[in-house]
Amino acid sequence: MPQHKIATGAALAGALALGALAVSYSNAQPDGEQAVSTAPVEKPKTSFSDLQEDEIGMLVRAYLMENPEVIIEAVNAYSVKQRMAEIDRAKTEAAASLPMLLDPSTSFIAGKNPSAAKVAVIELYDYHCGYCKRAAGLVKEMVEKDAAVKVVFRELPILKEESGYAAEMALAAREDGKFLDMHFDMLESSGVLTKDRVDALARKHGLDVAKMNAAIESGAIPNMIETNHQLAAQMGIDGTPAFIIASLDGSYIDVVSGFDPETIAAKIEEAKAAR
Repeated sequence: MPQHKIATGAALAGALALGALAVSYSNAQPDGEQAVSTAPVEKPKTSFSDLQEDEIGMLVRAYLMENPEVIIEAVNAYSVKQRMAEIDRAKTEAAASLPMLLDPSTSFIAGKNPSAAKVAVIELYDYHCGYCKRAAGLVKEMVEKDAAVKVVFRELPILKEESGYAAEMALAAREDGKFLDMHFDMLESSGVLTKDRVDALARKHGLDVAKMNAAIESGAIPNMIETNHQLAAQMGIDGTPAFIIASLDGSYIDVVSGFDPETIAAKIEEAKAAR
């Protein structure tokens, strides 16, 4: 192979690596700020002369101009690598936090036979999330039909200010056994769930709104929701819905971001088979 091709390949690899570092460094800077250094810039030391480096630079530029897909491929590969790292982080943190995620005192748990279930599906959701609304049918089916699965409902209000009150009222309905009624009613509602609309739904189910508001004001219910926000942050989850699928013996755990019914169903079957 000609010497200039070897040099070009090495230089191209180095250019792409430096480019990735530059992107990472740029992304790490605070918004609206630019890093300014007063230190003298040292020229990187290489085994090439200045003339050779200039020639290599011209070759690399010409190659990239003729083959711009190389940069696109590198960026795509980098994105995939980053996404895989995010998934691994979510799974690792979910496994470490599984006892908290399964804690019935800070969530609501339902299923055909929760005490006999072997797999838990933990859902994080917002009542104004369109994909959470689309997922409601699948979740309801899991609750009603699959005795091997229990569903752990965890409020993650992030989309609207009104989402917070809706989440609090759903949790306040637990004491009277009306959580699922409130939960699915709110997911099936269109438009903004204002306080008046949520209160009306509560009254429709025979709930005492004043009593529920008192329970919220006691601080316990907001603390439950804050716990969910902390758990989500640890797992790197910043959107809804998110599903953590885990076998209760700890042999399997995975995280599905967004509503992907085929993937969710497949992960449940994998969790069942992992026992």
